[in-house]
Amino acid sequence: MAIAPAFLLTGIFSLLNVMAGRLGRLIDRERSIRQGTAVPLPGETRRLARRAWRIHRAIGASVLAAILLCTLIVTAFAGIFLGLRVAWLLAALLVAAMLAMIAALSLFLGEVRLAAQHLPLDEE
Repeated sequence: MAIAPAFLLTGIFSLLNVMAGRLGRLIDRERSIRQGTAVPLPGETRRLARRAWRIHRAIGASVLAAILLCTLIVTAFAGIFLGLRVAWLLAALLVAAMLAMIAALSLFLGEVRLAAQHLPLDEE
């Protein structure tokens, strides 16, 4: 029963790795604009700030989900070893972790959509 949340943690950590990489590229772009080594596209600095806000919140929600899953694993083992009835608590922790992941993925999708607005896509 405690193994499934551990697999979920692996997925969350993979997502955190992707989001941290995107945040790093975003910061690099902002620095190059600020230092004058790159010319910003129209409205890019404002869009970069909005992207940073979303990715920061997405990372925070992902970390919260990971903490909730870790708490779930500890509670499950403690419940078994101590003979406690923790089914409701485990269910609540899992639901809270999934809600945090829904928030993280929604924010991440919003950040990706903002990033895509910079792409010079032609409709040809």
